Amino acid sequence: MPASTVKFNTVLENDFVKVEVDPDKALVRNEWLRTVSHEEVVNTAAKLNDIIKSSRAEVLLLNAQKCCKLNPETKEWLVSSYYKSLSDTAVKRVARVLPDNVFNKLSFEAVLTRAEALGSVNFEVKNFSSDRDALLWLLS
Repeated sequence: MPASTVKFNTVLENDFVKVEVDPDKALVRNEWLRTVSHEEVVNTAAKLNDIIKSSRAEVLLLNAQKCCKLNPETKEWLVSSYYKSLSDTAVKRVARVLPDNVFNKLSFEAVLTRAEALGSVNFEVKNFSSDRDALLWLLS
């Protein structure tokens, strides 16, 4: 299914995040627009989970290309809380578009590896360098 057939509706947008939904594809897309604080991550994640549940999303695209660095508190929260809460939704596949910077990319990968080791992840996850490739996989 071509990525061009996706029809997003923006459901949340501010200076640091944009969340879009394509209800026909059961797809939610979250894009961080800049480096964010721990509080911004936690507050947005709660809203994102509500959007995922209300839209009955089964696939999720998380674009963190502009979200350069995760602080230790945020990393720990993602590992101990967020991935578990995401596993309590209908999401079956998560595509992550990661930063180009190798250090930042490794930081995001380490968070997922730790969450998987704790058994907090019950969905398929793949990393990508572009939204297009991520969408092609999510909708295949």
